[in-house]
Amino acid sequence: MIRKALAVLAIGSAIASAQPAPDTQGDKTDAQSLMQSGVKLLDAKDYLGALAVFKTAYERFQGAKILLNIGTTLKLLKRDADAANAYQRYIDAKDSDPKRRADIQKLVDKIDLTFGRYDITPTPSDATITIDDDDWLHTVYGGRWRVLPGRHQISVKADGYETKTKSVTVAAGEQIALEIQLVPIPKPVAKIITVPVDGGIVAVTPDEGPRSRFGALVVGHFDIPHGGAALVGLTADLVPHVEARAAAILGPKIGAYAGLSYAFLTRAYRPYVTAGVPLFFSSGARYGIRAAGGLEWVVSRHLALILEAGVEHEFNPEMGATKATLFVPAAGVVGRL
Repeated sequence: MIRKALAVLAIGSAIASAQPAPDTQGDKTDAQSLMQSGVKLLDAKDYLGALAVFKTAYERFQGAKILLNIGTTLKLLKRDADAANAYQRYIDAKDSDPKRRADIQKLVDKIDLTFGRYDITPTPSDATITIDDDDWLHTVYGGRWRVLPGRHQISVKADGYETKTKSVTVAAGEQIALEIQLVPIPKPVAKIITVPVDGGIVAVTPDEGPRSRFGALVVGHFDIPHGGAALVGLTADLVPHVEARAAAILGPKIGAYAGLSYAFLTRAYRPYVTAGVPLFFSSGARYGIRAAGGLEWVVSRHLALILEAGVEHEFNPEMGATKATLFVPAAGVVGRL
């Protein structure tokens, strides 16, 4: 039976007594029920199943006795470093049994001979630490943590701070102290504008949220020898750098246009490339392709100006057309809600 094996580890009584002390009902009651299920899985030697149940129980109610069951199960799975981490949590817990701490500490000291240790002190103190993107046993709030000898990725993150990652190598039996200080994320500087009112001028902060994904555009295409045309239609941001356009062509020739553009930057000045298909109706349907490079100046979240240089090629030009390929620059405006 599993309890005999646990007695050899000098921690078997943790299984026998691992039930959350009644304080409030609800989460503790759920944890108690889960603990009973976990013990049955241990008796059946389903260690992975028992570990999953014990972890769920600890998420419901963080009682120290549950940590003993987690550590014991990890020890049976031969995951000694993770077991020592669970035992360390037990030793540090305020509700752990003082009479058992010494026995658990001896077991942890023995494990420490063959594994590396990190003593991690983060700033801010409530930062979350993850080692090698491992499971929740490696997500902690500082303290001493055991790992296999070798190189490990230690990531520290906290709300309002930039995440920091360090790669640190540790040898068997080695203990490395790490102080990791996070840098606060700079807060955006509010723009101040002045508004004239009766009796003086008032400074206000404009509400500059993200621009709308959808907008309306009016763009003039200028075919120098033959005149120009206006594109009136809609635009939509598909993803941060990719925009789709669809418009009606109004001019000497009536038609429609559909295309995509890719912006290299997503700031106030957005250089981009674009390609699309113009379709004209003049003595039948005339279709072609347009490719251009341009610059969009985002004046505000509601207004942008565009300027581009493009080339258009018509695949089936009308009879008598002198050129099938033309240089056609464009300029226009985009409005958004």
